Amino acid sequence: MKHYQHVFATDKTCLEHGEVGEDLLNVVKEMTLKIKILEERVSQALKLEAKVSRMEELESRVAEQGKLIEQLMDQVKRSEATDWRETNPNADFVHENMTSTPIVKNENKVKAVSSPSRGIRRDVIPKHVAFTAYLDHSISGIVSGMIIRLPATLLNDGNAYNIHTGVFTVPFDGTYLFTFSIVRLNEDQIVAKLVVDNTGTVDAIADPEKYGFEHQGTNAAILRLQQGQSVWLEAYHVNAADGIIFDLPNERFSTFAGVLLY
Repeated sequence: MKHYQHVFATDKTCLEHGEVGEDLLNVVKEMTLKIKILEERVSQALKLEAKVSRMEELESRVAEQGKLIEQLMDQVKRSEATDWRETNPNADFVHENMTSTPIVKNENKVKAVSSPSRGIRRDVIPKHVAFTAYLDHSISGIVSGMIIRLPATLLNDGNAYNIHTGVFTVPFDGTYLFTFSIVRLNEDQIVAKLVVDNTGTVDAIADPEKYGFEHQGTNAAILRLQQGQSVWLEAYHVNAADGIIFDLPNERFSTFAGVLLY
C-alpha cells in the first residue's frame, strides 16, 4: 500500500512540474513574439527617421537652389539693363521739347511720371532688334507688286528679318526707323515703296538719265508699329523692260535696314 502511495506522489509531482514548464514555455513564446514586434517597430522607426532626414536634406537643397535662381535672375536683369544703357546712351532722357516730366528708373525699365497737364508716359523696351539687308548681285524680272527680296544681311539682331521672303516681322510694339535704297543701271526707272501690311508709306525712285548711267533712290521713315505687323520693300512702278535692280557682290548699293528705337 505504501508503495502505491509513493508512486502516486511521484506522478503528482511530475505532473505539477510539467504544468509549470508549459507555463514557462508559453511565457517565453509570448515574450519572443513581443520582442519580434518591438524589433519590427524599431526597424520601421529607423526607416522613417531616415526618410525624414532625407526629406529635410532635400528641402534644404531646394531652398539653396531657389536662392541661387533668384541671384541668377537678378544678375540677368542687371546685365540686360546695363547692355541696354550701353547701346542706348540717351535712353534715360526725354527731349525737353517732347515732355518735361521727370524720369523714374524701375529695374530695367525707364518710365516718365505722367504730368497732370500732358499725361505723357514713356516706356523704354530693353530689346535688341536691328537689321541691315543688302543685295549682293543684280536681280532681273522685277515687276510691279513684287517684293524686293534682299538675301544677305550684315546684321539681324532678333532674327526678325527673313532673308528668304524679304519680310521684316515686328517682334515688339514700338517705334522703328527704316531706311532703304535701290539702284537702277541704264535707262528707264524703277520705283520702290516701303510697305506695312499692304499699305505703302514712303517711296524711292531710281531713274538713270541715259544708257550706261546708274541712279540710286533712297528714303527713310520712322513708324509706330505693333507686334506681328509685316514690313517689306515692293516695286510698284517699273518702266524697265528687263526689270533689273543693279548691284555687285562687293559694293552693296541696294539695302534695307531697320531698328527698334523705343
